[in-house]
Amino acid sequence: MLLLQIVSAQPGAGKTTFAVAIGLGLSHAGQRLTLIRLGDSEAARQDAATFAAYAFASSPGRPLPPAELTRNDGVTIVEADANAEPLAAAAVLIVRGGPTAEDATLGRALGARLLGTFATAVPPPRIEAVGRDLTNGGLRPLAVLGEDRILAAPSVGEIRDALGAEVLYAGENELETATDVIIAPVYADPARPHFRRFAAKAVLAPFNKTDLHLAAIESQATCLVITGGGEPSPYVIDRAQGEATTVLLAKGETPETVAALADVWLRSRFRGELKAETALSHLEGRIDFASLASRLGS
Repeated sequence: MLLLQIVSAQPGAGKTTFAVAIGLGLSHAGQRLTLIRLGDSEAARQDAATFAAYAFASSPGRPLPPAELTRNDGVTIVEADANAEPLAAAAVLIVRGGPTAEDATLGRALGARLLGTFATAVPPPRIEAVGRDLTNGGLRPLAVLGEDRILAAPSVGEIRDALGAEVLYAGENELETATDVIIAPVYADPARPHFRRFAAKAVLAPFNKTDLHLAAIESQATCLVITGGGEPSPYVIDRAQGEATTVLLAKGETPETVAALADVWLRSRFRGELKAETALSHLEGRIDFASLASRLGS
């Protein structure tokens, strides 16, 4: 079995992001992929469900204990909880923002098993310095990546949960990413061309602005958030039928709704096709995936 473990010293560093990105890259290079999440936490269950949603790899859809790891064809990529005991396998270390003393300790514990390190969400002015810190710490930098708004963006489900919103119409896109949140203008005429400028958007509009609701749906908004708690026109829900726009009803007025979304970018989880392709784009040109697969077999 060709096994690669994705490890970190802190939670939230981006292990799931790079497990999927590396897996997708290996898949494009012709490798058969299995994605495994170890552990028994709620985060492990969510990550396992995320892995199972990708068609390029097989996955059990639930977290496993290490004892249940079995031999598979191709490459098995394993993610464990932060600071879990590393496996006796090649490893990629993920650090967020820059290496810490805990990262250095984990790197030393991995020794020759450490293939290299990805630094994620690094402020642009710090990219060169973080690269030097990784090198000086013996952490073998593979890439130092800046902050990415798509990877930080929330899904429709996370917007719903952050607002405690009622689902008026489910567009079957709960895991889809909304990269932009747009407050609708006063009138529909300028709204239509404005909405079309954004591909993956959540549109916020008051409950009594039917023309704006329809404009959002017509522009294929990922999510329409109707604010103010009042029921919209029944025609809005009729128009949404068969479309991909999820329609949510938030209790607060528009300013309160915007405020309630303030932190969702800081705690959004990795999921969905857009984030997978975005993560892979950061690795293309930096990682030779065919060579990586060969190193796992050596």
